[in-house]
Amino acid sequence: MKTVTKKVNGFDQEAIVGVVTALQANPEIGNFELRSTNEWIDGGHNRSYIQGFYGACQEDTSRTEPFIYDNDEPPVLLGNNKGANPGEVLLHGLLGCMTTAMVLLAAARGIEIEGVSSKIEGDIDIKGFLGLNSTGPKGFKQIRVTFDIKGSNEAQKQELIALAKQSPIFNSLIHPTDVQVAFQN
Repeated sequence: MKTVTKKVNGFDQEAIVGVVTALQANPEIGNFELRSTNEWIDGGHNRSYIQGFYGACQEDTSRTEPFIYDNDEPPVLLGNNKGANPGEVLLHGLLGCMTTAMVLLAAARGIEIEGVSSKIEGDIDIKGFLGLNSTGPKGFKQIRVTFDIKGSNEAQKQELIALAKQSPIFNSLIHPTDVQVAFQN
């Protein structure tokens, strides 16, 4: 007899329950260490590699090849457009994490989503970064995220936005995060 797995928003409901049950039994499996390496190539061009990570109390070896991301700047910022600039990559990461959080957490609650699209915009003034404005911010002044959610009423859309705000990247940006920087001996 073939068992039919119920999927909501592309997520297996039994698998979600399994993860939650495992986390309740052993909270330690919820601790992850994500990693990336980077090497400078030329000018504003550098390349990041993402492959291994530690999670669920073990080193993950499921990725046989690294994901490779090129970072650069547009010509107006003295680059050659060999990749998105790091600010754009941050926006991409935030938007992707918020979307995944919304869809996964909705699936865990049995909320089916017909469709989601989104856009993100971030305002940055590079004068602070360049040291031309000592009191100006060196990062984004504001980030605006807009979701277009299909097949939901207004109350449900508000609930889905609240779920998106549970995103780890969203929370890393809105709450102070301890970032330590060092050089290798």
